Amino acid sequence: MVNNTRDLLQVEVDNNNSLVINFSQYFGYECVVTITSWAKGISWSGVADTEDQRMSALSDLGVPFATLNGTEDAAPWLSTFPEGLQDELVAYESKYRGTLYPLLWCISRSVYARELFESTPQLVWLVLKTAHLKHWDSSYVLSLFSAKRTDIISACGLGDSKAVLKLILKLKFNYFSDYEYELMTTYDWASDARHLSHLPYLDSHILELLQRFPDLKSSKLIQKYGEGWSWKEFDMIFEDTLNMAAELGIRNITRRISICKDMHQLTNLHDKLAEVINEKSCEKLPLLTYSEPPIAGTPHIIPITNNHDLHREGKAQHHCIASYHARIFRGEYYAYKVLEPERATLGLKLVCGRSYSIDQVHLKYNKRVSGVTLESIKAWFNGAVISNKRAI
Repeated sequence: MVNNTRDLLQVEVDNNNSLVINFSQYFGYECVVTITSWAKGISWSGVADTEDQRMSALSDLGVPFATLNGTEDAAPWLSTFPEGLQDELVAYESKYRGTLYPLLWCISRSVYARELFESTPQLVWLVLKTAHLKHWDSSYVLSLFSAKRTDIISACGLGDSKAVLKLILKLKFNYFSDYEYELMTTYDWASDARHLSHLPYLDSHILELLQRFPDLKSSKLIQKYGEGWSWKEFDMIFEDTLNMAAELGIRNITRRISICKDMHQLTNLHDKLAEVINEKSCEKLPLLTYSEPPIAGTPHIIPITNNHDLHREGKAQHHCIASYHARIFRGEYYAYKVLEPERATLGLKLVCGRSYSIDQVHLKYNKRVSGVTLESIKAWFNGAVISNKRAI
């Protein structure tokens, strides 16, 4: 896609109300694209190095429509669009990626495409994305817009079930792009439709979780999913529970998690496993020294440098920091004992193999720290990061 084009675009509207965009200054060679008016059906053709070329109706042009919409010289061309449509298109383009111009081609020719766009834009995006990837003929794409919605999702490889259609319409992604398309088209909708039908909406996080742990789809815990759900809380407790189960040799942990009725029961399971780990006598374990932490400690933020101290920290604070031993030993994670302003435990995690970020800070029993404590730790962390950059 051509970015930051507003200052480089040379735009004019010809006598046929077609938009003429000259990219020659941007590319350094002759490149002119002409987009016909709405009344003639939106289509585009180009001239590059004196060669005329008609572009595919289902390929994206690469110029943000929002840019054209904010270009004064494009106003006569935009005035040929139905009233109010421009704002709808700008909103669509920001959420449904890479399909704006194929959409224009379709809705300027088909009332069915226009109606589907206005009622269920996610289905229009799904059709256009699939059409591009499967090289569908444009006439076939237009015919799909007048088909039943179950036939539309069937053509896109999702089956023809009304239950699956309802789930597709519940999808609540921040935006729809290549990753979301792959998630939608590889998910086993038919098998999960019965279990997910009662959920108020579906996002990428819940789909990723159920792909990774299919046993959870029938759990009462997942049935609690909705607006009040905290992914941050769930991810921390869930991943810690998996790690502790692995350390304790518990193989059926997913089944035990699926029995939990809500987050309270999952937290109880987590805490029971932490108790088992913390009750182990660290004195019987060989002393293992960890690598030097990435950020030096202070009198009040003390690095935990061996597995015995890590175990004692978990036992004293009644949480599962001891289950992070393997990650700390590999240099992927670092734990610190925080003494002031509150007694807490801090975890730093490795990011992209080269930098670190604050992963978690908790009081005893995994309770939240105060804002004062968190700001104090952030100031220590950010100051160390700035000093390290200056040293480099």
